[in-house]
Amino acid sequence: MILRLIKLDKVAAFGSVIGLISLLAGWLTLRPNRLVSSPSTSLWGSFGNYGAVSLVVLWLICLVLSLSGLRNRRGLLLGITANAILILTLVLVGFNASRLSEAAPEIARVSISSGVWLTLAGAYVLIYAARQNLQKQRTWYHLISWGTPVVLVILLATGWLNQVSILEEFHSYRLRFFEELFRHIRLFGSGVIAATIIGIPLGVWATRNRYAEKSVFFITNIVQTIPSLALFGFMIAPLSALSFALPWLRDLGITGVGPAPAVIALTIYSLLPVVRNTYVGIRQVDAGVIDAGLGMGMSRWQVFRRVEVPLAAPLALEGIRTASVQAVGLATLAQLIGAFGLGWFVFTGIGAAAPDMIILGAIPIILLALLVDGIMRKIVRISTPKGLIGAT
Repeated sequence: MILRLIKLDKVAAFGSVIGLISLLAGWLTLRPNRLVSSPSTSLWGSFGNYGAVSLVVLWLICLVLSLSGLRNRRGLLLGITANAILILTLVLVGFNASRLSEAAPEIARVSISSGVWLTLAGAYVLIYAARQNLQKQRTWYHLISWGTPVVLVILLATGWLNQVSILEEFHSYRLRFFEELFRHIRLFGSGVIAATIIGIPLGVWATRNRYAEKSVFFITNIVQTIPSLALFGFMIAPLSALSFALPWLRDLGITGVGPAPAVIALTIYSLLPVVRNTYVGIRQVDAGVIDAGLGMGMSRWQVFRRVEVPLAAPLALEGIRTASVQAVGLATLAQLIGAFGLGWFVFTGIGAAAPDMIILGAIPIILLALLVDGIMRKIVRISTPKGLIGAT
């Protein structure tokens, strides 16, 4: 009888285990200043008995739900409980950060420790599991997905989390943050756009010419094996030589360091997924469909434009999506050759041994990658012909 009631949701169980492990880690750290490290305090020491017990109970509920046989309601209950964990954690972090700051010197900082990050990760896994079971219940699907982000925006707008050290770093570098954010977007956006303009014609060419296929994929595959940091470094010497030989290039801002070598490196790295997916997308078009188009009197160009392009577009856009997400992360390294971007916070934080500044740069990069991925998925879905939706 008991075995019948147990229907394991592996994803939800994994998230619940992460959450339960987080209860054993440190949650908040009070440091004398932004650079000096201090031991973190436990869940009970950080949030007190009521807050700690509430989180323990909520995580145990999640574990029980992940093992239960409530297939119809499990997703909804998991999503509501995961959101409750996230919202409670954010509220307790803000409240206790303020409480600890009031009793500490002005330059002291309250940092988030591993327990909070593990709880956020575990709750995210639970929400992902819940969303998979709520595909047909769109209202609950969106409420579960956006409940915590809305509350987070409200907490940020009201200043509830201002005493958390990451927010203090943000307020100290507010103007610089948005400047570097837009630089980061320009860097990876320029690289992906250039790779798309170059890569799609190369992919099409590879489908039309056997020798071109071998050459294109040989070069793009070789480039992909070069370590990203090395590729950024390789750009310095040739571009420096060119800028000295051709002064007009310097007037355009093309030098051995700065945005130019970064964009070129990102373009080169983004070529393979664009070329490969374009090639596969066109190759997978059924030869019978092409013959039918030619038999109807279409020219070879018309068949390409009206048949091959629409059928290959979703897969080609998937390649652009892969390149875009990859470029968001790689653009972080552009700081090492003077192109700045959000990598400035990451590497400045590493150099100054300031973990909160590292996180201030890293979190927006992760969110930006998720945003780009979500937008590109929507574009791929819109571009997919109705007859192909669900065919795979």
